[in-house]
Amino acid sequence: MHEAESSVSLLIITAVFLVLIFMSIPVGYAMLVTSGVYFAFLNTSIPSTQIAQATLGALSESFTLIAIPLFLLAGALLNRSGMTERIVNFALAIVGHLRGGIGHAVVVANVVMAGMSGSATSDAAGIGSIMIPALKKAGYSPANAAALNAAAATLGPIIPPSIAMVIFSSLSGVSLGRLMLAGVLPGLVIALFLMANVYISNYGGENERIPFSWRRLAISTRDALLCLAMPAIILGGMVGGVYTPTEGAAAAVLYTFIVGTVIYRSLDTRQVFLALTEVGSLTGAILIVVAASASLSWIMTVEHAGALLGAFFASLGLSGSPSLLLLAIAFFVLLLGTAMEETTMLVLLVPVLFPICMQAHVDPVQFGIVFILATMMGLITPPVGLTMFIACRIAGATVNQFSVAIIRPFLALVFALCVCAVWDKMILFLPRLVMG
Repeated sequence: MHEAESSVSLLIITAVFLVLIFMSIPVGYAMLVTSGVYFAFLNTSIPSTQIAQATLGALSESFTLIAIPLFLLAGALLNRSGMTERIVNFALAIVGHLRGGIGHAVVVANVVMAGMSGSATSDAAGIGSIMIPALKKAGYSPANAAALNAAAATLGPIIPPSIAMVIFSSLSGVSLGRLMLAGVLPGLVIALFLMANVYISNYGGENERIPFSWRRLAISTRDALLCLAMPAIILGGMVGGVYTPTEGAAAAVLYTFIVGTVIYRSLDTRQVFLALTEVGSLTGAILIVVAASASLSWIMTVEHAGALLGAFFASLGLSGSPSLLLLAIAFFVLLLGTAMEETTMLVLLVPVLFPICMQAHVDPVQFGIVFILATMMGLITPPVGLTMFIACRIAGATVNQFSVAIIRPFLALVFALCVCAVWDKMILFLPRLVMG
């Protein structure tokens, strides 16, 4: 009887939440209203002050969350200091001469950018504003240019540093340092799959290629050297025990600020102020969702949502195969990603799915990487993918055009996701090598 009551309560709060979302209510507020409905009508024995306790506790008890505004600020300063353009020129000099060269350069530039920003949307905007016009000039259709840029931007949260990993770590208790290290090799595998797609597709024909020049390579390497050093400084400091991941985020901001103002002299007071304003708005939006989700996660725990979802996956008969369970969860998340944005899925699903994976003896670090990749792929799927909207706006493509063009890059990401789900040694190699 209790399970039946829990199922009814979960169905009601899910319906309330979805109705609010479709009414275009901001996600954070929709979560708070849904929690209020639960305490007011479905479980009156618990005081509604639980909402305030849960939301405040979610923020005040997690030192890790401080890294979110810091990584966002590092990414904003990168885009406003001209470092993004230097990274793009370096990528073009390396792979521009290959079949599909400019397309390869998009992927390589995102690999480098991912090592500094930690955000898919930041990478999509920064790299896309430079590369999408170049892709169109090389013969790409607006939709194909937008699709390739959006797909490559998913590398941002996989290759460290990563804002998504910060949130995942704060929700699950998994070591952020291990997650950061674990993202390096999967990120490179994803990049290889995307570059294979570009090579096979040859979207712009011979127009994609840029003749190789040792002089151009030397100049672009010199200009981008300080940018290329930043990922090594961030990750090296974390691995070497010089600072924690959160302190590493602060080091990234300081490094970007010094390089932009003192060495490149491209950051002035106005640009810094605009970056701070942008980051303040983004941080507020993310943290409101994280805080509001705490009360909703508490409700889902009380109503045994984890047990019900666990029973669903158990009914599939996958408990004896961690890889198949991960694949099932990944495709479940991909399906939800068509209707929910990534922060919402992280804060709602991690507390529910994490215990299920632990019971099935899935490595927590591998689960984190697979879950984050599946979540980020939701950013490029219609109808609500934020990265999709950014790329379409820059390219001048419609969502319908994008939906067709994204199929091949998306399949490349699906193949990479399957590799991450079944090849745990690849994901765990660096964490075990460095941290034991």
